[in-house]
Amino acid sequence: MKSAFFPDHPELSVQTIRLIAQVAYGGADYFDAAAAAARIDPEDPESWQAEWRDLGARVERRAQEALDASHGQAALRHFLHAGSYYRQSDFFLPGRDPRKKELFLKARACFLEAARLYDPPVETIEVPCGGERYRGYFHAPSAGPLPAVLMLGGADSLAEELFVLAGPELARRNIALMLVDTPGRGSTLRVDGIPTRPDYEVPVSAAVDGLAARPEVDPSRIGLLGISLGGYYAPRAAGFDDRFRAMVLWCGCFDVLADLYAFYPPIQSQMQWILGVDSDAEARDRLAAFNLRGIAGRISCPTLVSHAEGDALMDPAGARKLYEEIACADKELRLWPKEAGGAVHCNWDSLSVALPYMLDWLADRL
Repeated sequence: MKSAFFPDHPELSVQTIRLIAQVAYGGADYFDAAAAAARIDPEDPESWQAEWRDLGARVERRAQEALDASHGQAALRHFLHAGSYYRQSDFFLPGRDPRKKELFLKARACFLEAARLYDPPVETIEVPCGGERYRGYFHAPSAGPLPAVLMLGGADSLAEELFVLAGPELARRNIALMLVDTPGRGSTLRVDGIPTRPDYEVPVSAAVDGLAARPEVDPSRIGLLGISLGGYYAPRAAGFDDRFRAMVLWCGCFDVLADLYAFYPPIQSQMQWILGVDSDAEARDRLAAFNLRGIAGRISCPTLVSHAEGDALMDPAGARKLYEEIACADKELRLWPKEAGGAVHCNWDSLSVALPYMLDWLADRL
């Protein structure tokens, strides 16, 4: 997809579109972001990192000034924007670059400042799983008991980013939200060094245990929402755990090796990092277990598979295969045409259309 941002550099273009898409949900300011993008030299990777980091720092100062003046709503907005810019700065850094952790901590710190300014505030939580503990967030818009959604990110999304997109939208539908940094994601990877795992039903079931026990939540009305690589994590969990009332896959992935790693070579170094390996051969060996063969047919909850027809990152054929094997009769495959929100991975080119569609589908079944 050609865009006004870096039209000759597809990876830079898609990530800029991803940020701009969040303007509609309060995750960024269009003019700040467009001005930063215009200053970036696309031939210089350090230029990307420096411009977004500098913008994040400027907007963080703006947020603090608003907070010092007791202007809480302005501070909330600016802290969310600053966190988005720090996340953007981190994106193309190699996984083991120490700046990746540093920028993540800056992004998270900004979100934590914003979290307490929401009404009601966003709660920080921890989920125990064996000998590990996963950080995350919980938000309930009212006393309840309410339907609730557990949302799983993918290979590069942060819980903080996903809350900005889904949290307020679910709250408007009177639905609670839990986001957890499960293995290979967010703080669990960047701070604790815990890589991803194929048996994602284990950490997800631990998160559902915590979610179902909350007094704000109706345990019979829990939904599951997975984005990008979460389109493998979520159905993997649903194949083993029957507590989900409904599931939405914001991208569908049947076999991570075939549908993502081999399909989109630029992501291979990122995947090696989240797998905790150092070579292509090790990654391919580890990914042999990351598939839904014999598992997708066990999924019994209503499921929407929503995938962009023009997705260059995750193979649409994998989404079709997953849909075909899901056992539940109440299932839908929504392949978004390229000219109608389906030209870019995760529908970043038409987020304000695709995201409400997915959340309404889920809400109707919860």
